[in-house]
Amino acid sequence: MATDPRVHALRMGQYQIPRRLRGLRLHTSADSEWKSACQEWVDNLQDYYVTDKRPLAKYPEDWSRIGRGLLYLGPPGTGKTSLATATLLEVYYAKRLPVFFMAYADYVAMSIEQFGLQDRKEPEAIHRWWEIEDTLNSARQAPVLLLDDVGKEHRTKSGYAENELDALLRLRHREARPTLITSNVPPKDWGSVYHESMGSFIQESFTMIKMVGEDRRAA
Repeated sequence: MATDPRVHALRMGQYQIPRRLRGLRLHTSADSEWKSACQEWVDNLQDYYVTDKRPLAKYPEDWSRIGRGLLYLGPPGTGKTSLATATLLEVYYAKRLPVFFMAYADYVAMSIEQFGLQDRKEPEAIHRWWEIEDTLNSARQAPVLLLDDVGKEHRTKSGYAENELDALLRLRHREARPTLITSNVPPKDWGSVYHESMGSFIQESFTMIKMVGEDRRAA
């Protein structure tokens, strides 16, 4: 039985899919050079996303694929977010799984805000703390997360943003919940921009979708 379109619209809001991107699908994407790799990843999602309910006998034969995500790389305006969102929505429609979209800068900002609220007792502060917790927990727990614009977050000498990214990605990978990432940071620079070990982790835990071309937004 077909799902009521109003249910899809409600879920798009719950999953924080940007309004302008909610109609994207892989089969309508113009990025034919890369969308086949994205479609193959969706078609084989059972190799990457493993639930607690799956018996060990039915795990993927290649355990190195478990938790493996996609990393969309390229200069600004090459369509990374659009293609990644089309992939995310393909997971939702084809696999009927909850998904979640979040800019990494927002994840960091909300995490810092939540930290500042932890000792406050006002009802508004307590409500906001739980509101943030629900959002951050959705990013941690969603079967598939799209973490947008990694590299554009504000970074400080404390290394807070770098530590949060390392913790989030490793948690999701460890729990076999794959992540889609869009970023302008070249693979060779992940070790210097983030933790040294992050460079090798990214290479081992993500398939690269290297997008090139002119800035479409400048056309």
